[in-house]
Amino acid sequence: MEEKNTGLNAAKILKDIMSGKIFVSGNIQKHLGYVVFLFFIAVFYIGYCYKVEDTALENKKLSKEIIFLRTEYINQLTKLSNEKKKSEIMKKIQDKNLTLKESKKPFMRVKTK
Repeated sequence: MEEKNTGLNAAKILKDIMSGKIFVSGNIQKHLGYVVFLFFIAVFYIGYCYKVEDTALENKKLSKEIIFLRTEYINQLTKLSNEKKKSEIMKKIQDKNLTLKESKKPFMRVKTK
């Protein structure tokens, strides 16, 4: 029997909210502070959800940029390691017609006291 009464009360409250009677009756004025609090909580929650979504999108964008930059780094590192090879250096010297020659003597260690 009480479930039926609760259902009727909920239906009546919902009907009053939809029709606007709840705002003109004295009951809403008793709980106005609570209603305003719930309103601000709802606005804060919506704003927070937008902020979280923006942060997630920016995180995804930055992850893609990190992958791109890592690929670029590996590419540049490979080019640099190829340019440091002895054969590549000799080709550049010959292309620029420089009179540099490879040393035939081994390196000497200079000792100081």
